[in-house]
Amino acid sequence: MRTRKNYEVDNAAFSAVAYSVAGYRGVAFHVLGWETAPDADTEWTGYEERTGNVLAVMVGDDYRHSVDPSDLTPLSSREYCRDCGQIGCGCNVIDDDD
Repeated sequence: MRTRKNYEVDNAAFSAVAYSVAGYRGVAFHVLGWETAPDADTEWTGYEERTGNVLAVMVGDDYRHSVDPSDLTPLSSREYCRDCGQIGCGCNVIDDDD
């Protein structure tokens, strides 16, 4: 039994350091990659198929949220706190954007 959602990394598609997510106002997320799920052949092939959503975790958390990619807005590294994940908090902001 699968207890944790799986994902496929895609750094080209999700290159921002963090994202805001519609419906989660004021908190930054890190995108892990495309959400995957078993299909009818997974037991035999070991492969899973993309669901069309992405998996993202709130900064400072580890729960994997399934998110529609159209709900993502890229954030710069200056826009959120690395400790609490709040957008606009300036306690631990690192300016590492180019």
